[in-house]
Amino acid sequence: QMAQNGLEDDCYVEMLDYTIDLFESQGLGTEYYGYHNIYHELEVTYVSLLAINQEKIQLTEEDKKYLYVAALFHDFDPQKSVDKPHEKRVIKFISMDKKLQELLISAKIDLEIIKVLILRTTYPWSGKIKEVAEEEVKQCFERSEITRRNLELQQHIMEMGEYLSIIDRISGYVGDFTKSMEMAKMNAHALAWRPSLIIRAAVAYFEEILNKEMSMSKAILKALPKEMRKNFFDTVLSFMRIRQQEVSIQADY
Repeated sequence: QMAQNGLEDDCYVEMLDYTIDLFESQGLGTEYYGYHNIYHELEVTYVSLLAINQEKIQLTEEDKKYLYVAALFHDFDPQKSVDKPHEKRVIKFISMDKKLQELLISAKIDLEIIKVLILRTTYPWSGKIKEVAEEEVKQCFERSEITRRNLELQQHIMEMGEYLSIIDRISGYVGDFTKSMEMAKMNAHALAWRPSLIIRAAVAYFEEILNKEMSMSKAILKALPKEMRKNFFDTVLSFMRIRQQEVSIQADY
């Protein structure tokens, strides 16, 4: 996927290796039981490149480079105290990491635009949490010479961020149902939910993606390989069926 999207330069391969090494060294690699591990980071990056030719927004070769870098580092919070990374801490970390700075300069990537894309993955994108993120976004656009007085480009970058946000939430559920259930359990574990909430929360989560964010999610799913798209919808239906059974058992009880 990297080669197909013009990401063949050494700096992009180095970024990939650096991310894997850092996650492994901080105990967030393959053995880490949490949703936001190295698998998630690589999964989001892979699926973001796989669906990149969707029809919702027109992406340039330059845009693809920015999406690759933002996807690879969107949860780059190796010293986190809880499983769910905080976007502000991610941005602080990538702003201070010298090795990463060198790689971004080598790739001619503007860090402020990467920050905007990561901030747009903030979830849920509503209420106070959204307002705080939008204020940060405004400052990033102002600091970047590329975006400072270009409102059209700013809007385009926010659409790219929306694309990345949906990919972030869909990518874990395009495998088979067993894997999807494991992901849901990891998420519940990370958020300290009671097991009884897992199915109910998963159904609400999918309904939000498919209803509130229908336009972008539809474009992404359409661009994915047929098998992945089928897996995703099978997973949604499976969670809904289990939820129906839960409600029925509750009613009988």
